[in-house]
Amino acid sequence: MKKLLMKTAFVLSGIFLFSSQVFTLDVNKNELQSAQDAAVQFENYGGTHRIIDSAAAILGIGTALGNEVAADVENPLSVQPNAKYSVYHVVGGIDEQGLDADILFLNATAGVDHINNLRRIITGYLMAAYGYSMEDAETLAVFVTVYNAVYRGQLSNFSSKYKNAVLTYLTEEAVGLSTNWEDWAGKTQIVIPLGEISAGTASIETSEISDNKVIEALRAETDKSVETREKLTDIKEKEAGDASEKAKAAQKEAAQAKKDGDKVSASASAKESEKQQKLADKKGEEVKTEREQIAKDKTEVKKEEVAKASQSQNQNYLTSLFIVDEKNKLYSLMTVNPENGNVVKKSSLKQIREKSIFPVSNVSVPKDDGSNETLGEAFVAVCGVNDKKAAVKLCLVDSVTLEIKKQSAETLSENSSLVQSGDAFYVIVNENGKYYLASYDKNLNLKKKSDVAINGASPLNFYSEGILVTDVRGNPVLLSLPALTSIWK
Repeated sequence: MKKLLMKTAFVLSGIFLFSSQVFTLDVNKNELQSAQDAAVQFENYGGTHRIIDSAAAILGIGTALGNEVAADVENPLSVQPNAKYSVYHVVGGIDEQGLDADILFLNATAGVDHINNLRRIITGYLMAAYGYSMEDAETLAVFVTVYNAVYRGQLSNFSSKYKNAVLTYLTEEAVGLSTNWEDWAGKTQIVIPLGEISAGTASIETSEISDNKVIEALRAETDKSVETREKLTDIKEKEAGDASEKAKAAQKEAAQAKKDGDKVSASASAKESEKQQKLADKKGEEVKTEREQIAKDKTEVKKEEVAKASQSQNQNYLTSLFIVDEKNKLYSLMTVNPENGNVVKKSSLKQIREKSIFPVSNVSVPKDDGSNETLGEAFVAVCGVNDKKAAVKLCLVDSVTLEIKKQSAETLSENSSLVQSGDAFYVIVNENGKYYLASYDKNLNLKKKSDVAINGASPLNFYSEGILVTDVRGNPVLLSLPALTSIWK
């Protein structure tokens, strides 16, 4: 499909060619999961960024918050109340009905604008605060965000489930998580429901987070969420084993207490043994049932993938630029089905500045772990606006997802054109308020920069003698190729 996508777009137009013993606290997973009764689609910011934080740095935001809570999980605590991100660790009365909670506030200066990065913050927090593994914390972070999106603005839902101490922090206008990133900063109170506090251990209510309603919601995804569900069954399998071991240990304690004549302890241990064995049996049965369903779903997903692959081989989708902001002349990409005009994919990037974008193949783009991967097909484009969040950059847009995968280190002129000549791409860069012609390779690595400053809106005219541009005084300057040095001295 990718090849057809690029080929078709090229024919259509010359415009584009397309983590000593400490107290731990249970995060009540059943509350998180019971909310996911329908798919939630988050709308993320798709443009350029003036500053790009690494995945590790974003995870560290949550880790810093979590470390403070981990120091004293038994008592209420406010963490960094005046920072970009704040946490209120709310622990109510022991005998009070309802749930305790952590509330993550995205304050007015919060910069997070993508659900993946918000989940990284929550992942780091859960690992640091409660000792979850990276994998389990990531799973919980997904459910926290979905849960809060489902109950966005529904204060009555929280009022019926949480302790009064929690409710004092929540407002109808901000409780939960909007599905639109533009509503996050200053308008978000992410509620993380907590279970009982115990010394050194924490129970996880995985049965509740995987009831029929939740499973069906997960199965509603295109891939039926088989990977996520398998991870949960793995956790349940471990829980069944742990519960079985606890049942055996409690049984031995009961026998020894009975032998010692301690009837009270014997009775308590016997009840604990029975409780743990019932838990082990329950978990084991759930694992068996869910694995059977997952196996069936895998088969169905495979069939659907084969059918889609067959269809895509015979489908020439069209990818084109469409105007989204006529006043500021900003464009976005959409992929459509030429047979009926149905939109197959709509880009979240709405800041393409030029009508000219160019296809490239086998380009190097960064991964979250700091390494690089090769992207088969992409478009080179001038993207972004100059504001506190973004800047005008040269960017690589994935030809299938239509999302930015990489951006130039340098900022461009707002009025820069984008021209390709050979294997180089030419734009005008902004360096401390002065403008220079610059060339880039397909991986957005800066190759050359002109030895003279030019006008930030200069046309880029290519000739056999070089490239003719306008300097800061309005005079013509001929630059050599590929050196970009002035020919006229």
